[in-house]
Amino acid sequence: MGNITNQSLDSFLQSEDWAKIQGLLGYQTEKIGTAYFYERPLFGTWYYFYSPRTLATVSEIKEFLSRRHPLWLRFEPLGDVKKYSSLGKVNRTIDVQPAQTLVLDLSLSTEDLLKGMHQKTRYNIRLAEKKGIEIVEGKEYLDDFLQLMQTTTSRDGFKSHSANYYRQLLSSADFIKLMAASYQGKILAAGLFCFYGNTVTYLHGASSDSDRQLMAPYLLQWTVIQRAKQLGHLYYDFFGISQKKWPGVTRFKTGFGGEVIDYPGAYDLIIRPIAYRFYTFLRRLRRLI
Repeated sequence: MGNITNQSLDSFLQSEDWAKIQGLLGYQTEKIGTAYFYERPLFGTWYYFYSPRTLATVSEIKEFLSRRHPLWLRFEPLGDVKKYSSLGKVNRTIDVQPAQTLVLDLSLSTEDLLKGMHQKTRYNIRLAEKKGIEIVEGKEYLDDFLQLMQTTTSRDGFKSHSANYYRQLLSSADFIKLMAASYQGKILAAGLFCFYGNTVTYLHGASSDSDRQLMAPYLLQWTVIQRAKQLGHLYYDFFGISQKKWPGVTRFKTGFGGEVIDYPGAYDLIIRPIAYRFYTFLRRLRRLI
């Protein structure tokens, strides 16, 4: 285990820029102290608030709840969750952000970063370079990214956001970059990468079903990692691994080496118990149906 902790990384999820994006997507935003809280409407007048990857203190949450009265507050603490028990009943709930991620220490030399990779990953990077894969950057590749995202979700069996969500990310925040791997004018892989604070985060990625033997995603990742290092960022966050949920994606990411970082996960601070029980019942019923 290295020296990186989940509090080592600057989280874009608690940034002013991210709060602005949430507002553009239609969510009310509240800030108490250092912590941002984002409203999530349910139905009628019911709503809850969500605070991702937060260092909110007990006193900050108390102040927030004196102003707003949601059914519950969903939050992802970076520290010990037990300290929040003085506020009321706290339930572990479904993860919103990944509970486990993989982080590269960019203070390592380029040679050491390469040594830390699986040998097949190093081979695939060199292969993509030899085959003439070119890494390009620009908002003009968004339509290619959206098309590749449809392919990827169908292939790997996970849900994606709406096209409007990705468009809003790219148009509203300068720290989010779209980079793509091109071969003979065709985009084979693309990703949205967040350059924020001391950390570059791999937010969303997609790849083609064709020409997979060219290993374009490997060179795309390596190029962004090198850029992050050159720009002085300290960490590269692959933003989520799970052998159970995403075995293929996890295998791809762990091939680059790095350190596994755990988060406590998501918790609900229950404000209105009866309404909360009713909502959780409806949620279970919906899943069964």
